[in-house]
Amino acid sequence: MSRFLSFVVFLSILNLACGSTNGDLVVSTTRPSATVATSSVPDSSPTTTVSVGATTAVTTTVIAESWFGPRHPLTGLPAPDGPLQHPALAVKVGNNDMNSLPHEGLEDADVVYEALIENGKTRFVAIYQSNVPSRVGPIRSARSTDIDLIGNLNLPFFAYWGSNEGVGAEVAAASRRGTFIPKTTTNDGQKYLVRDITRGESPYDGVLQASGLMESIAGATPEPIFDYGESGGVSIPSLGVHWDTGARSVDYLWDTKSSRWLRYQDGKPLLNSSGVQLAADNVLVLYVDYDRSSADSNSPQALTTGNGDGWLFRDGTVTGITWDRQFPVDPWRLEDDDLKRRIQLDFGTTWVALAQLGEASMLDPLSVAVLTGQ
Repeated sequence: MSRFLSFVVFLSILNLACGSTNGDLVVSTTRPSATVATSSVPDSSPTTTVSVGATTAVTTTVIAESWFGPRHPLTGLPAPDGPLQHPALAVKVGNNDMNSLPHEGLEDADVVYEALIENGKTRFVAIYQSNVPSRVGPIRSARSTDIDLIGNLNLPFFAYWGSNEGVGAEVAAASRRGTFIPKTTTNDGQKYLVRDITRGESPYDGVLQASGLMESIAGATPEPIFDYGESGGVSIPSLGVHWDTGARSVDYLWDTKSSRWLRYQDGKPLLNSSGVQLAADNVLVLYVDYDRSSADSNSPQALTTGNGDGWLFRDGTVTGITWDRQFPVDPWRLEDDDLKRRIQLDFGTTWVALAQLGEASMLDPLSVAVLTGQ
C-alpha cells in the first residue's frame, strides 16, 4: 500500500476531486471563500486547502487501514459520509472479441467477475455500489452463471440485454424468489438500455445509462461479500498471474508505481474507453467447476457454490487459498490453504477469475518481458 501521501495530495489538488488507486481515500469538501488564493503543496501533510474562484476546496487523505468509521461494503474503503443508500447494480458486460472493445465503466466497478462462455471466450459481471458511472458497455445477454453469482448482494438490480427463452425463465424464477430485480429490454429497464452506433454494429453497441438508472433509487445496501484488511495469510512475492481459457489469454501484472494489478488481454494492455489500462487492487483466481446450462446446452455454467481452491493476489504477493460458499446468499469465505486461517482482501477493487483447474499459472520474468515489450 503506497504511503507517498504528498504525491497523492498533489494529484488530488490537480484534479480537485476524490479518488485514489492505492487504498487511501481522498476526501474533498467545499466552503464559501471571498478571495482567490494561490494553491500550494506542503512537503508532508495529508491535508491541503486550495482556493479556486469563489470556493475553497479542502482535500484530506485518509489511510484506509487506520480508518475507524463506516466503509463501503464492496471495497472496504472509508465512507466518511456513510455507505451510499442504494442497492448494488450488477451489469452483464460483453468480452467476446475485439468488437467488444473498448469497455466502458469497468474501471468504476467495485467487483468484476469474469466467467467462461461458449468457445472458450469470457464475459464480465460488473458490480457497482460505491460509485456508479454514467455509462457501462457493451451490454450483453444474461447467462445461467449470473443467477447464483450475484445472489449474495441483497436484492441488487441486474442489468442485461435480453436472453434466450430458457435463461429468461431462470431469471424470472430468480426474480420471483427475491434474488435480484431484473432490468432489461423487455421491462422498465429498456429506457436505460440504448444503442450507440459509434460502438459498431449490434450486438456490440448496447450501452447501459447506469447513473440514470440508479439516480433516484433508494434501497438496502449489500453486506460485504469479502473480508478486507491485513491479509492474515502466508504470502510470497509475485509478478502476476496468467489465465488461458484456450481462446482467451488474460494476464494481471503487478505495477509497483501504481501498486495495482494491470490487466492484459490477448497479449495487449486492456484499455478502457478513455485509453487508460484497466487495473485492480485485488485479483482472485477461484477454481470452480463448470457444467452445461440446463437452459442452454451450448452455454457453460460456472458452479459458484460449494468450495474449491484458488489464489489471492494483493500487494504484489500471492497466497494460496481455499474458498467456501455453500449457498448463493452466502458471502465468499476465503482461508489460507496452509494455515486454515481466514484471510482478507486489500481495500479497493477486486477482479475475480472463475477459472477451471489447470488454466492459471504464475507469471515469470520472461512472460513479463514479452507483455511489456522490454
